[in-house]
Amino acid sequence: PSGIDEFAMKGQFVGAMNYRTIWEVWNYNKLGYGDRYASGFLFWYHNSAVPQVCGRMWDWSLEPTAALYTAANACEPLHPQFDYLKNTVSVVNDYYRSFDGYKVVAEVWDISSKKVWSRSETVDIPEDGVVNDVFKVEFPSGLSPVHFIKLRLLDASGHQVGSSFYWRSDDEYKGKKTLTGPATSGFEPLSDLSQAKVSMKYRTRVSEGRHFIDIDLKNSRGAIAFFAQLQWLDSSGRPVRPSFYTDNFFSLLPGESRSVTIETSLNNLPAGDYTLVLKGFNMTRTAYKISVK
Repeated sequence: PSGIDEFAMKGQFVGAMNYRTIWEVWNYNKLGYGDRYASGFLFWYHNSAVPQVCGRMWDWSLEPTAALYTAANACEPLHPQFDYLKNTVSVVNDYYRSFDGYKVVAEVWDISSKKVWSRSETVDIPEDGVVNDVFKVEFPSGLSPVHFIKLRLLDASGHQVGSSFYWRSDDEYKGKKTLTGPATSGFEPLSDLSQAKVSMKYRTRVSEGRHFIDIDLKNSRGAIAFFAQLQWLDSSGRPVRPSFYTDNFFSLLPGESRSVTIETSLNNLPAGDYTLVLKGFNMTRTAYKISVK
């Protein structure tokens, strides 16, 4: 990294990968693993009392990290997920009802933000269950060393009910006692991503003693917007705490849109000038001034 900000951002990548993976491994082995029954698990180091940059759902100042949002994504009640070792796509259902005729779609995008492979399959998803290894993702020859996988789950009417996004390298996995493999190493080419441009519209509202910012985002350029982050800052440049974001640290494919709401109690929001920030790994930081009265 060129400095502390880049170091902290890349630390967020590690936390995002780690915490989503913990949940998705449990999803794959839903309720049972070998000779053991597992109805859940305990996160060790849920949040840290000292400054650290990865593997924590809240940092030492109680600011949510990327790990929180990828864990939340893995826990969506209908969830398509990718297996980094088998290269397969599975679908998880946490509802107490089954779903028939759903479609899971997988796409592979290269470092130039071009879609190079796609496949879809129809699945019948059992109640409170998982459909493992629906199909295998095939990576074309000549694919860039770092690439991206987008999964979508569509209902019988074609409405999206679940999604996930992964970054993957072509690094060979050499065993559990090594720092190798497509989820662990070989990510230096991420720096080859072109600059992305995400347009943002927002409006503020107050309801029942709480302040809301409703944000609409769209990737309006041809490059994948990787690891976009929203921040709601006070006049000193510190995050407004506690504030609750419906999503954060997300990536947007070209033309893709996302809506996010930030909620803060008015008791923690004295009158004054605040700043709404949008930034990302391959995005120029933009800031918008918002006055609270």
